[in-house]
Amino acid sequence: MLKPLSLFAVCFITLWFVSSETALQAEDKAKSYFLIGNSLTWDTAPSLLDGDVQWHVDCGKSLPYIMAHPEMPCVKTSTLWPQALQEKQYDLISVQSHYGATLDEDLATISKWVEMQPGATFIIHTGWARSETRAKEYASKETSGKMQHSPAYINALLAALQKKYPDRKFKQTHAIDLLDQVNADIENNKAPFDEITDIYRDAIHMKTDTGRYLMHNAMRHAMGQPRSDKGYEKVDPQVKQYLNQVLDTLK
Repeated sequence: MLKPLSLFAVCFITLWFVSSETALQAEDKAKSYFLIGNSLTWDTAPSLLDGDVQWHVDCGKSLPYIMAHPEMPCVKTSTLWPQALQEKQYDLISVQSHYGATLDEDLATISKWVEMQPGATFIIHTGWARSETRAKEYASKETSGKMQHSPAYINALLAALQKKYPDRKFKQTHAIDLLDQVNADIENNKAPFDEITDIYRDAIHMKTDTGRYLMHNAMRHAMGQPRSDKGYEKVDPQVKQYLNQVLDTLK
């Protein structure tokens, strides 16, 4: 028969777990993050992420354009990517594909950044489509033409990157999958919205109190950060509970 633990042993084990958890939290906060993309990256609220975070955000632009024209991004708090990636090695880097680029162009552009940052995990932020074309893009299996916000395109891009860099780690935010889940729930009367446009604030961007909460925490999940409602304290509790259930579907 096993003997019960002494009070000393219980206290020691408790302190060990607490100190280990504190050490892990400190390690996460010490990590550095860099995000490259347009306003759909900005909709993930980079400034609310944990740790050492910088970004290069240029509105409406694709990755090849951002690489070729880094001088004047629309978000003035940006750290220009040539300066950032040459002066510092980051732990995680998010890059966002967008309209206008082909898969080969995205692959070539991201590859240059991968080679500049040999120790970084790269995250493909999927962005998302305009609400009007979201369903059609999501269902598309085409990968040879211009970028579409579809699992087929993102998976093909990730597969090409992994083949080219077999020893590197690549992830994605699954933002397009989360939106499709919300849409499916709306159609089955399982969501607190009437239509998918309820979480859009215009043709393509997310509302602050709904869509942005979802996308911010999708980015946190991809970066290994815990879910957070910092900056979103006024989101309706029932809506937040539903959005958390959607986020729970992420692997």
